Amino acid sequence: MTYRVEFHASALAQLQGLPPSAFDGLVERVTTLVGAPWETQILDQDEPNFRQCIFGGLGLLSFHVDDSRELIRIFDVTWAG
Repeated sequence: MTYRVEFHASALAQLQGLPPSAFDGLVERVTTLVGAPWETQILDQDEPNFRQCIFGGLGLLSFHVDDSRELIRIFDVTWAG
């Protein structure tokens, strides 16, 4: 199963100003994520569909997985570099 990806408006705004290497790392991680969104860390044990993962070594991607729609909604992109 391959999931679709949507970026929330706030996550899209956070993409502005990412260095090229960080953006490349983000694209690489999202490409992997669409095939295996459950192989990531749970944000809240009571809400296991809210998850996060690292990208590009210094980035954190937070998202929600909707199995019924085969959709990943990215709502936060944090770059610490």
